[in-house]
Amino acid sequence: MSNNNLLTVHIVTFRDGKKGTVPFSYIKREEKEKPMALDVLMQAQSEKIPDLAFRYGCRARNCGVCTININDKPRVACRARVKDGDKLSALSTLPKLSDLVVRRDGIARQMKGLKIPSAGNDLNIDAPEEYHELTACIECYACLDKCPMHAKNIDNESFGEGFSGYKYGNPFSLLKLERICLDPLTSDKGKEAALQKAIDLDLKTCLDCPGCKCGVGIDLKGKVIKPLLEKAKKRFDL
Repeated sequence: MSNNNLLTVHIVTFRDGKKGTVPFSYIKREEKEKPMALDVLMQAQSEKIPDLAFRYGCRARNCGVCTININDKPRVACRARVKDGDKLSALSTLPKLSDLVVRRDGIARQMKGLKIPSAGNDLNIDAPEEYHELTACIECYACLDKCPMHAKNIDNESFGEGFSGYKYGNPFSLLKLERICLDPLTSDKGKEAALQKAIDLDLKTCLDCPGCKCGVGIDLKGKVIKPLLEKAKKRFDL
């Protein structure tokens, strides 16, 4: 087979707490094909590493479940193209379970216990444009990369019985809270509760942060961080 029909990548595995690297030559369906990372992983599982562990869901960049690191940067695997020599590995910002599978529930659990009183369900109330912009989030967790707030969780991981989520926040959890604040059906008390939750997750860290990057292009700094900081400054003089 012509070398032009092969694309070699390096897949980082994680077994029994130890890392390994497996080179894999992807066979292109045609010479000009530029495969997605998920295509490569699926062929590797089928042809060479039958027990390779990775996740995927919609295959249409709608769910974020398949997010991995490509050359140490988070990418949505079903839509990220790979080239010869690329390294595919698990997200470095979350605990690894097996190969490219990471534990994701610590993020979602941060909202546990947050009680949001709601206003009446008036179907004639329209949400602002900013609210709808934030619904584009696919929970890929790419925004955790290089986040100084989330980095504080690395040395504080505890996943035993009673684990209720990370102590410190991240751009994703702040996005969820800002969306609550923007929701016209959230009462004033609900908005106060969401803002307090953001502060409890260490919103102050964002004051000295240059910004965060979203995997699908949401303006996290302008649409999430700045509005929350502005509300917190008025209320708590941050």
